[in-house]
Amino acid sequence: MSLPQQQIHDEEMFFLTGKVRQVLDSLYIVAVDQRRIRAVQAAGCLLTPEAGDVVLLAESAEEKTYIVSVLTKNNAHTAHINLPADTVVSAQGGDLLLCADKRITLNAPEVHIYADKGVAEIRDTRFTADTVELSISRLRAVWGAVELRAERVVQRISRLYRRIRMEDSQLEQLHCSVDKTYTIEAGDVTIEADERLRLDGERVELG
Repeated sequence: MSLPQQQIHDEEMFFLTGKVRQVLDSLYIVAVDQRRIRAVQAAGCLLTPEAGDVVLLAESAEEKTYIVSVLTKNNAHTAHINLPADTVVSAQGGDLLLCADKRITLNAPEVHIYADKGVAEIRDTRFTADTVELSISRLRAVWGAVELRAERVVQRISRLYRRIRMEDSQLEQLHCSVDKTYTIEAGDVTIEADERLRLDGERVELG
């Protein structure tokens, strides 16, 4: 298929259109009429050319040819943006991929993320915030070890079920207030007091 060739002579540069026939690493074989031209992607061409794409070429007097722009995509569902270093932005079939060799930074007064499903896999993370509000219908968590330090913890729970193999608590003071019934069931119960043990009630049954 022969493509119309547009030549704009500006002292040392010709501009023409062609179709990418083959991609060899960073070298592109572009068909222009009956010719096959070897070209490289220009730094200003952000969209990475692919086989079948119609591109705009810039041919210099030194016989160097650059792809300066992708005019028409052969596959409209796939696109890759060429960025410096090892940064990749690509879109394929409705998926968007953003990769960086070192760091990705988002900086804005507000950031909103909306999704039906999300997955985050981070080896080491640090989260800092003044205020955090969470609204979760159901939470399931698996932890190897948890260390929590807080000045104050307030919990309002309708029902709490816990299965603990061993619990070791060291408290300076403990105050427990139960409105109705407080029941302890155990094989052995030991209560030790260094100074005084007091049982107070309208009726106390032992044994």
